[in-house]
Amino acid sequence: MTEISLTTLTDELRAEAVAEGALRASRVLKGDGRLRQVAIVLLPGGELPEHGNPGEARLIVMSGSVRFIEAATEVTHVLTAGDYFVVPDALHSVEADAESLLLLSFAPVQ
Repeated sequence: MTEISLTTLTDELRAEAVAEGALRASRVLKGDGRLRQVAIVLLPGGELPEHGNPGEARLIVMSGSVRFIEAATEVTHVLTAGDYFVVPDALHSVEADAESLLLLSFAPVQ
């Protein structure tokens, strides 16, 4: 079992984003088997541009605040630290209102 400090991970991803002149950085925590997990840091104003759902997915906001925007309906879900969100099977984007650490867990369609 691998133990990961989310505080350290956030610091590392923030530094990576800043060094690259980007507003986001991510790291695959689990990329094998059926379940995949990715940690994502979004700096204020950072975004995940419109994309589809890779399969069954859940998003946990570990810190910060983001807006999850459903493309077809433009419905916006404001998510803050501690929120658990079932990602709909539709095109969507995510925009950060504050520095945020997101944990995305998904099972790709096989």
